[in-house]
Amino acid sequence: MAKKRLLVGILSLGSAATGATFLWAWPTYSSLPSKHDPINPEQCNLIRYVPIGLPVDPAHNPGARVFPRFLDDAEPLLKELQPIKKEFGFNLIEPVHAAIYRWQMSYLSRPPPVNTLRVTGRPEHAQQRRPWGYGDTFDESALPPVLKATAERIRAIPGIRLGRLRDVTINWRHSSFLRLDPHLDPAGDGENIFVLSVDAPAVLTLSPNNWYRLSRWLSLLSFEDERDQVRREAERSWTSYDIDVLLPPGALLHLSGDARWKWTHGTRLGVEAPPGAAMPLQGRSGGGELGTGAAGDTGGSGAVRGGGRGGEGLMHWFGRPDELFGPTPERHSVVFAFGEPE
Repeated sequence: MAKKRLLVGILSLGSAATGATFLWAWPTYSSLPSKHDPINPEQCNLIRYVPIGLPVDPAHNPGARVFPRFLDDAEPLLKELQPIKKEFGFNLIEPVHAAIYRWQMSYLSRPPPVNTLRVTGRPEHAQQRRPWGYGDTFDESALPPVLKATAERIRAIPGIRLGRLRDVTINWRHSSFLRLDPHLDPAGDGENIFVLSVDAPAVLTLSPNNWYRLSRWLSLLSFEDERDQVRREAERSWTSYDIDVLLPPGALLHLSGDARWKWTHGTRLGVEAPPGAAMPLQGRSGGGELGTGAAGDTGGSGAVRGGGRGGEGLMHWFGRPDELFGPTPERHSVVFAFGEPE
């Protein structure tokens, strides 16, 4: 009888621990207060549940807003970014991590070269030069004119209330390598993160942070091969609660509240095109709606449509694994970080 009571007690404790773990990991959508106007359905048009691909409603949006046509003409900004990249850019991915990435991608028949060039005021690299400072010491007057004007346009968005600018980060990726592992931006960036998609489309995926961490722990306990894990995440995403955000050229994404602090954001590695599949190139030089800097067209089925010349590289999907677009030869994005209003 004593052994039976002990067993029942152990099972009860195990059940309680399991329940507490799932309660800790459960996604939240509006647990943090917001100083902005409520999210409206129009701002959710390019946000989808994974893997079913249905639109996200404002009640289940953790704090992500998309402004599809924020940047009408990318050329002035692209022209301004080139000398900045040359003078201040550094390789974000250290050689040891690049080697790990290459091994993790070895299941691909033609893995892309690992690369990410960054310019930022954040103290991220021993050899980096910081052109405009960061956080409390950010010097907005050091920004070149187009970037400065873009920051002012963000400040003027109706219904969004912002404090001082705390960081500007430029990212450039090429050869269809868009991988960005799920992460939370540094707390020093402040409450409001804006991601400007300059010249090529991409999907930014939001994952509930604690659920993602739980999934990673379970994967470690199962001794899963990292190559299998990376492939599974590329083909199915990181968690069953993920939300995809499509960012066509010229689109601006705003993250605040739970989406800023309790949901990670990242970009899946991508998948190889099925045999015989069309591979439209989408970006400034591609055709279709995604290549023009407009909002993009998801059609009646949710598929991303676009024309353009064929090419080689990884494909990406939006909302559903069978809704493919790409490849993306290169992509520039700019991240603007603002604090809360005083």
